[in-house]
Amino acid sequence: MSLDLNVRIEPDLPSVVDGAISFETGATKEQTQDPSLCVYEHHGEGWGPSDRGSLPAFFEDLIQGKPLQLTFATKSVQDIDTLVAIALFLHRDLAVNPNTPGFVYTVVFVHRQGLASLAHVEESLARFLCMLRAYLPEKGLTKQVFSERLSTALGWVREYICNGQIPHVKTRPSPVRVLQAGLNGFVFAQTTGSLVDGWVDLYRLGFLRGFLIQIGKNDRLHVLAARKSFYVEFDLAKASYLLNSLEASRGEPRAWEADPLWLRSPEAGTLTLSTDILKILSKI
Repeated sequence: MSLDLNVRIEPDLPSVVDGAISFETGATKEQTQDPSLCVYEHHGEGWGPSDRGSLPAFFEDLIQGKPLQLTFATKSVQDIDTLVAIALFLHRDLAVNPNTPGFVYTVVFVHRQGLASLAHVEESLARFLCMLRAYLPEKGLTKQVFSERLSTALGWVREYICNGQIPHVKTRPSPVRVLQAGLNGFVFAQTTGSLVDGWVDLYRLGFLRGFLIQIGKNDRLHVLAARKSFYVEFDLAKASYLLNSLEASRGEPRAWEADPLWLRSPEAGTLTLSTDILKILSKI
């Protein structure tokens, strides 16, 4: 006997969708704890029974035989965790595949911990997860194109879990070259590729903080400084202030931008020498 399973992806869904599995639709913590509802929403940072995270909670309920509705409802495919939840919902045989738990919790790890977590995942799988994210952007696709891509991505996920096959992903030599390594995980490096991808490579090498440069046009440098987590001491706000002061002194705009984990050079690049950047960043 086959099940007539349906997936609803609609941005205006209520927080609890009647007759459906409600996945990250905005339900309250109390609603997620109601055993009569099939509601999956992440709240807080805990890992207790009441806050397992949306995907782990859904997967664990599925494999334990909780009665589930035949419709899966979510507002959007915000990240790979939602994609994997839909794959588990539509392909029930994945629930008993021994490869599924490892894949599910890898996806949860990457979803919760962000970019740096990719450095702790086998490289081809990390690139596959990045490809899935890029393949299903939250905006910019027509409904038809999105539907076609979703079907394709679900097939990729199933193929990986069942056969370990990853489409269109090849390992590549790292374009990152370490120029100087310092204390407490500090690194100064250069790349010819993406600065963001370069930082995954640096984290994979064990570095925790520092800056990565890419040489642009007219001798301008594109710079991305970073720290791996909030545990790593690296005052990027102070660095932004000092570097912007340096920019202003030579008539350049104050366009260095910092957030808690990243520091980005001006979009057009900077004329500040890498040696001067090193002097500032190695002392903060």
